Amino acid sequence: MLWVFMCLSILCLHGSAFDILVYAPRMMQSHVYFTARIANVLAARGHKVTVIDNIFRYDVDNELSSDIDQILSVEPSPEVTKLLNTGSLPTILWNSKALPEEQRAIMEGLGHIHRLQCTHLIENSTLIPKLQEMKFDFAIHEVFDSCGIGILEVIGIQKTVIVSSTGPMDVVPITLGISDTLNTPSLLSDYGSFLSFHEKRRNLKFLSGMLNFHEMQEAVIGPLFRKYHGLKKSFGEIMRQANLLFYNIHEGSDGMRMRGRRSFDIGGIAFKDQKNLTTEYQSLLSDPRPKVLVSLGTAATSSHMPQNLKVSLLKAMKQMKYVLFIWKYEMEDEFTKSEEMTSNVIFKKFMPQTDLLASEKIDLFITHCGQNSLLEAFHAGVRVLAVPLFGDQHRNAQLAKENGLIEVLPKADIETSSKIVKAVRNSLLPNERFNQRKDSEKKMYCYRIQNNLIHVSSLLRNSKKNAENLLVSTIETIYSTDSPPNFSKFPQNYHPNTLIRVIDCAVAFLLILVVFLIAKRFKKIIS
Repeated sequence: MLWVFMCLSILCLHGSAFDILVYAPRMMQSHVYFTARIANVLAARGHKVTVIDNIFRYDVDNELSSDIDQILSVEPSPEVTKLLNTGSLPTILWNSKALPEEQRAIMEGLGHIHRLQCTHLIENSTLIPKLQEMKFDFAIHEVFDSCGIGILEVIGIQKTVIVSSTGPMDVVPITLGISDTLNTPSLLSDYGSFLSFHEKRRNLKFLSGMLNFHEMQEAVIGPLFRKYHGLKKSFGEIMRQANLLFYNIHEGSDGMRMRGRRSFDIGGIAFKDQKNLTTEYQSLLSDPRPKVLVSLGTAATSSHMPQNLKVSLLKAMKQMKYVLFIWKYEMEDEFTKSEEMTSNVIFKKFMPQTDLLASEKIDLFITHCGQNSLLEAFHAGVRVLAVPLFGDQHRNAQLAKENGLIEVLPKADIETSSKIVKAVRNSLLPNERFNQRKDSEKKMYCYRIQNNLIHVSSLLRNSKKNAENLLVSTIETIYSTDSPPNFSKFPQNYHPNTLIRVIDCAVAFLLILVVFLIAKRFKKIIS
């Protein structure tokens, strides 16, 4: 009977299966895997999924499964390939600071890469005419790459799902009118869940930097879409046609974020299935010393870390002979060759991060605090020492710290080996086997973090399956109607630049008023 029921269920599903288009730029690994996971889940469900694989980098896997019906690849622009091969981007990211002006500059640089690729796609690819001959029920895209916004409009898709591999990207809640611009910490900021009165203006500058990223893309590629394909709407108008929003966050670790209507958290959906570790890694994990995993992402790679930081970090590791460090270092260079005999530091060009974290043998994870890495560590219950570098990483770190889940090692502190040693030792405090310090207050703080991790880990235990079910049920419900609700009638929020001008004018008026009253009072005293 069960087999008959399953067969009937599959037949019913295929009778109402959707034709879905997924726009998936292949640039940052975390963005790629999150979007690919959504496509894979829907394809496994029986829907006909076509993926636009817009290739920026060949060194990033598209992560798509064999269930995908069709993959339409867009070759990388020669200019993009040349620019990425220079290694300038990761160097810029490593040298950046958590300041509105610097984060704005970083986003402008990333925007330039996206504009080059989109220009290449519009002018040299046959993709858009091919898509115009196809029919889709709806499309899924991440607005980080604005090219997808234009593509979906010119091929006639006006039902869309916006996804974000991190929290809500600022342009989405502001354009769709689902958050309070003045009180919502920007994704680019170093704020967590709360803004004081004095922090609001600085946060608006972070918001402005993120919106500028999208505005610059639209200013360049919007006219190209109009020229070649007759696009008439602004990107903001197109975005407001969206029906659903999905974020790669989980309420257990990001519960203070403002939510909007028809927006859903599916953090955990990008968790990879655990695989058996190789004999080499099993041997490493059998080492009796506490083990620290060091992985700083695919954008600001360890191999592009400034030399003074590399040297300082390695010096600190050498001082902790009682700890085994497994360091993801992406290339073999003079730095790694000169340190081949370091007994407690293992360099790896690639490492199975998910499997290592899930092994229950990793005592500490030093990470850039990307959203996927953070969730994977929380899921495995592994202690985290965060080194945020750019983008949403500062915000992720601050919010997790507020929630009592991690400790943060500011990038500037890596210049001093003693600060690294202190941070690692403090993070390893709960394990009495290798740390007998009598600092009771610090130990209690570490135990609180450990208890919070245990709690969040339990909340995340079934998050992958729950997220998959939420994604599928929500999508199949919303698109079962011919005219699902969108955000077109929602009021738009004020642009952060407008609010900055209002604040500055109000402050200037008050200053002038104070000066006037003081001068008037002084004149009265003299007379």
